[in-house]
Order: sequence, then C-alpha cells, then structure tokens
Amino acid sequence: MSEGHVQVKISKEDMEKLHNSANKEPNNKPGKPKIKTSTLVIRIILAVVAVAYIVVLLLGRLFMPTDIVDSVNPFSGTAPNPVIRAASLIILTICVSYLLRFIIDKIAAKRAEEKKGGVALIELLGNLVKYVSYIIVLFLILGALGVNTTELLAGLGILTLIIGLGMTSLIEDIVAGVFIIAEKLFDVGDIIVVDGFRGTVISIGIRSTKIADIGNDVLTVRNSAIGSLVNLTDRQSAAAITIPLAPQESIERVEELCKSTDMTYMNAKYPRLIGEPLYLGICEITKKGVQNLLIVGGCKEEDKFEIERALFLEYKLLFEKNGIQLGSTDYDEDEVEAAE
Repeated sequence: MSEGHVQVKISKEDMEKLHNSANKEPNNKPGKPKIKTSTLVIRIILAVVAVAYIVVLLLGRLFMPTDIVDSVNPFSGTAPNPVIRAASLIILTICVSYLLRFIIDKIAAKRAEEKKGGVALIELLGNLVKYVSYIIVLFLILGALGVNTTELLAGLGILTLIIGLGMTSLIEDIVAGVFIIAEKLFDVGDIIVVDGFRGTVISIGIRSTKIADIGNDVLTVRNSAIGSLVNLTDRQSAAAITIPLAPQESIERVEELCKSTDMTYMNAKYPRLIGEPLYLGICEITKKGVQNLLIVGGCKEEDKFEIERALFLEYKLLFEKNGIQLGSTDYDEDEVEAAE
C-alpha cells in the first residue's frame, strides 16, 4: 500500500456524495485546559489584594487615619499622600486589567469550544487591555517618583515618531494582524497551510501568529510575512488513499466487491468518519501494470490522518478476506536508474 498523505484530484460530484452520505458528527470537543500553579497563585494573591482594597475603601475610616483613607480612595478629591494614591491607582489598574482579561479569556475559550469564530479578535482585545494597563501603571509609577507626566506626554509625540521610524517592521506586523482578523482569513483553532507548513492556529498576537502541527511543533511566523495561505477549516474535508492492485488481479472483480460491500459499519467503529467511504475507481496505472485504486472518506480536516489510517486498515482486511492480491509500490528499475 502507498504510504503517507495522498494528494489526489476529487471531482465536485464525488465531494457532494461525501456530503450527502454524512450521518454523524464526530465528538471532538477539547478537554478543559489545566490551570498552571503560577497562574493559580497569582489569582489568589490578586483576589486577596482586591478584597483588602475594597475593605479599606468601605471600612477604612473605622480603623485607619482619615488622610490615609483619602489617599487610598481614588475617587476622593484630596490626596494627602501622593505615593499612597499612586500605589492605590496601580492596584486598582492591575485588578481591573486582570479581571477584564479573565473575562475575555473565558469568552474566547467558550467561543473556541463552540467553534463560533471571532476568537482572534477577542484575544487581540485581551492583549490590548494588557498593554494599555502596562502603560498606565508605568505613568503612575513615574508620577509617584515626581516625574512630570504632563510634559512627558507632550514629548511623547516626537518620541513616537523617532521610534516608529526605527520599528517599521513592527508596525507592518501589527497592521497585518489587524487585517487578518478584520478580513477573517483564519481564526484560532483553524487548520491552515503556510509555506508548506500544515498546522492548527493556536494564537494570533499583535505581532506574530503561532501554528502547531500534528507533532506539536510550533511555527511562529510574523503577521506581515504571511502571504498566500490555505485555510482547510472552512468546509468538510476528505481523507483519500490509494491502494495498489496486483496486475494479474481482475479489476471487474474488485469493483464488484467494493460496490457491493456495505462499509457503513465503519461509522460506528470510527465516529470521526463522516458518511460512508466511497470507492472511486482506478486513479493510476504504473509501468509494471499495478493499478492504484482511489478510496475517499468524509471527515473534518483535523481528523484526516486518522481516517486515512482507518481506510487503509479496513480495505486491507476486506481484500485479504476475499483473496484479492495487492501490488507493489516499488519503482521500476528504469525509474530508479534515471533518478540516480
């Protein structure tokens, strides 16, 4: 039998047969990701700080000096201690930012689980909240250290221009990322092919996109470097295999067997198979007379390799049971010598 992934031409009519024979949806819901210990510790610390902050705001006047409470309260018109006020604003900014990002992550995870799309846009919003909070905290710290942030903001325009001239590639990546999301070229969870690399999109960041293949190798590519790509997730896919038939074997006998055998049992055995496999006939005849038979089965793109293996196994068992001889996939001697 031929090995590896087979690329063959399948007609539109054959693909419609696969769609029409679909009778089961595979159960392919991902499990809930485990929370890292470091993330859990950060959440606990932030929760404790947030509770303490709220207690000080609501009940601080009962056990703390008024000037300290006024400094902690960001809504108070006076701030007797600017350092405490800055620290209070920093805590408030971090807590609000983390809460927003937590909510955004939950929404993104829910939409990814339900395969509704828009995950990339939601994650980009989360990244935006994170970086904006970093900038706010930085200015609050500078203000607490006595830096005139108003003059700093006034000079920020010139500084931005200078930095922008030296970071053209970064700006290109950001703009390309925005267009990827706006035009819905692909989303988190989609299976795409970029420069021959086939994998699942695991994240779309401000500057780069990460794609993981079936071996969990991750390709990180700049957004602006993504030129032509193939999105394989938009519609139902098909697993295609070729099985070599011995030259002396009767093709009429094989076709009669393939067309008369009920292969619907495979749907119960392989839940990710969509519909009944289709035998499409001979797709190639080698110089040795080996006849390659084409068989396809409907599936989702992420299940293609699994269904290919299933088709190889079941049709191999079917042919062995009925005494049908398979051919060799070896090259002709002339072809080997020409290649050398």
